[in-house]
Amino acid sequence: MEKNAIIMAAGKSNTFAPFTYEKPKGLFIVKGEVLIERQIEQLIEAGVKDIYVVMGYMKEKFFYLEQKYPQVKLLINNTYGSFGNIYSLYVARQYLANTFICCADHYFPENPFIDNNEFNQSYRACTYIEGNFQEFSIDYSDADIITGCYIGGEDKMAMVGHAYFNENFSKRFAEYLEKEIDNFGVSGMFWEEFYSTHIRDLTLYMKKFENSEILEFEDIDDLRQFDSDFLLNVDSEIVENICKIIDCHPNDIKDIEIIKAGLTNASFKFTVDGHEYVYRHPGGTADNLIDRRTEVYTQNQAKEFGLDKSLIYIDPSGWKISHFIQNIIPCDILNNETHLKQVIDSLHRTHEIPLSEEAKIFDNVAESKRLIGLACATKGNLFKEFEEMFTKIDMVDEFVKQEREKYGIELVVSHHDVYEPNFISTSDGDFYLIDWEYSGINDPVNDICSIFTRYEYSDEIREYLLESYYGRPLTPLEHRHAMGQSILNALYWISWGLFKGSVGEEDGFFFLTSYRYIIDNIDSVIESYKEL
Repeated sequence: MEKNAIIMAAGKSNTFAPFTYEKPKGLFIVKGEVLIERQIEQLIEAGVKDIYVVMGYMKEKFFYLEQKYPQVKLLINNTYGSFGNIYSLYVARQYLANTFICCADHYFPENPFIDNNEFNQSYRACTYIEGNFQEFSIDYSDADIITGCYIGGEDKMAMVGHAYFNENFSKRFAEYLEKEIDNFGVSGMFWEEFYSTHIRDLTLYMKKFENSEILEFEDIDDLRQFDSDFLLNVDSEIVENICKIIDCHPNDIKDIEIIKAGLTNASFKFTVDGHEYVYRHPGGTADNLIDRRTEVYTQNQAKEFGLDKSLIYIDPSGWKISHFIQNIIPCDILNNETHLKQVIDSLHRTHEIPLSEEAKIFDNVAESKRLIGLACATKGNLFKEFEEMFTKIDMVDEFVKQEREKYGIELVVSHHDVYEPNFISTSDGDFYLIDWEYSGINDPVNDICSIFTRYEYSDEIREYLLESYYGRPLTPLEHRHAMGQSILNALYWISWGLFKGSVGEEDGFFFLTSYRYIIDNIDSVIESYKEL
């Protein structure tokens, strides 16, 4: 009897970041072998002639498999980021027959596909797990037929590893799948969840394995316990960069922990010889937002000016290594007078950084229109959608630029991304202004505006922040100019949010807030320029 296999390899596996930033987990080298290749070769050894690999995340990195293995045919699932793995089986449904169902990141010390399934029964590999777990737990009969399937469990048999569908099971499963895939919630399921909704009609046996016979690595530490040389063989530029800058051996890198804070990039903490560091990896859409040449200049200057002494090295390609800042106290601009003074001092020192050709001029309106132009590709004609707002914005932009020229308001180095999370205070008395990605040469008042255009602050708080920055009450000219610049600043964060949303990423909590700020203030700003 001929058998085939479907290997699901579409997912991103966030628990294995940062290395999944560079390649899918199924392509990791473990004990000297690529995970998915080891599984393919075990299937071939078991006599499987047709192997279908369903790809999604970084799919191009799997393309070589068709050339290396004539038995492999590649299929694409582009919904991996929003749907469950049931959709990978839906993509491959026409190939469901006498089929092994596999995951690309499993490791089997011994070949599990060579079995004595003389009655060709459909089965799910299961092991007994002690304590609480998140895998699918099962109930089963005396005949080892699975009678219940649940997410999570404790001290029970659990679904771990591969499965096998015989032709009759596959036919019924595919029929249900084609009929129900568009029903509410179905496409987001794991295939085991979908199976459980038809458990009375789909007979699946429990096939018991020992825990040591099926390995599913939960995270990097789990994998390194099995293969202590994983970081030596991971073929990772991230590891190479760390070893080059920190001057260490790959196996010296310990305690890798993802930091969830970044909206544009991904960062993780790690330890070498007891010292904690942070590695920043540039996000996939960052190049549309960030001028790296400018960032390298301003970030290095920030270190020289004592604004961010955590920096160790920043590369023009976008990656960065810093010291991990210890003993952090949340920055509270409005309720902590010391913090506010430190924020204002940081902004003034930023504006003292020498201008350089290495730093670009950050024109809020030009940058905003560029991002909105990119967002239009998926969101439609946003310029028409916000036509009235842009007409007024262009008026304010012209007023502000004329005012700079007339009164000699000189541009300065600006951080631009000024809000509380980018200020770090410590119990040791240190204060940092971090994340210089959006920096450039801009209006001096742009930075303080960046705080109150992104929070739902009252007019009184706005005036308080402006007076704190100037160190005194503002003249009518200064106030008019600050309000004009704040409109242009708010526009950028609207555009930033529209672009991020257009590529399916988080658009920031300040997207709507900045829009409201413009709507509430732009008419009075225009009127003030007309009057004066």
